[in-house]
Amino acid sequence: MLVLSIILTLLVAALGSFVFVKLKVPAGAFLGAMIFVAIYNVLVNAAFIPQEASPFIRIFAGAMIGSRMKRSDVIEMKIIVVPAILLVFGMLILNLSLGYGINILTGLELPTALLGSAPGGIQDMALIAEDLHAEAAQVALLQTVRVLGIMGINPIFLSIYLKRRRRLYPDSGILPERGAKSVTSGGKPASQAKRSFNEKIRLTFLPFARTIAFAAVGGFLLYMTPMPAGAMVGAMLATVISTLFVRPAHMPNRVRSIVMTCAGAFIGKGIGADDLIRLGNIIVPAVILVLVLLVANFIFGLLIHKITKLDLTTSLYASAAGGLTDMALIADAMGADSPKVAVLQLLRLIGVVTLFPTIIKLLTSLA
Repeated sequence: MLVLSIILTLLVAALGSFVFVKLKVPAGAFLGAMIFVAIYNVLVNAAFIPQEASPFIRIFAGAMIGSRMKRSDVIEMKIIVVPAILLVFGMLILNLSLGYGINILTGLELPTALLGSAPGGIQDMALIAEDLHAEAAQVALLQTVRVLGIMGINPIFLSIYLKRRRRLYPDSGILPERGAKSVTSGGKPASQAKRSFNEKIRLTFLPFARTIAFAAVGGFLLYMTPMPAGAMVGAMLATVISTLFVRPAHMPNRVRSIVMTCAGAFIGKGIGADDLIRLGNIIVPAVILVLVLLVANFIFGLLIHKITKLDLTTSLYASAAGGLTDMALIADAMGADSPKVAVLQLLRLIGVVTLFPTIIKLLTSLA
């Protein structure tokens, strides 16, 4: 029965991915799978993907992001130091302002409002809420709305904005979205129809197998540690090491689509009818949270781009307060420098988890 549920969930995800890609929705494979599976789960309460699949999905996602990085990109990583500092402290100021604002406007308890609006992980913030005697369930729900709202709305808004910028300022250097015919990480055309079978094995399958082998080792090593999103980060780092010291990593475009579809399905299966019912209790703070974060995303992205000269697409996706793995995947599809986005998102998450609880505890004890 569980096998049938998994198959049906993946079929629904594949259908959503296909429809959204055909409609040319930004990050369509991810968003289509997530939305279709969420609707399916709300209607029949039967969407299922085992939790044990999570590290595997994240390892493939890390390999996919890491395969975009070349040797020259590693040298350029030094330019993200200043954006990381701006992002962490900018998010801290935003979180405190947003938490106090939600507390005043809606009457939600201050610890719950502060933790619910902090741009950290859903599970991390809920656990911290328990330690600080806040309403952990409300914090988890607010965090869920934040992540889903950012992932569902941001790609569309940012895509429209970047297309308009690209049209008005053609020399601005904004990269186009990656499509099905994009160039592979090795710089070779994706279409290789005339290759012989042996050439395909040598030039495509073996590099892909080597990439996944490195990613699996790195992913599972960091998965065993407390590091946020350890499986994805470990896989990404191992893939980069493979490129630097062995041979360039390779991830076929078809595999990229499958990874994004599975990631979307995994997020979508966690949304059920009960979540919609509980949402009614915090709908006002949830709407405020998402709207403010959407505006802040543009402000932070533009500031980081202006101050540090990091390209605009990467700055905007790095500033989005969504899930680390999911935003890196969406950024990859949208033409951003996904390794830099992933590193900046990781630093933002680490900063939130390590700094925010102490500050929030101090502020709530003084309130």
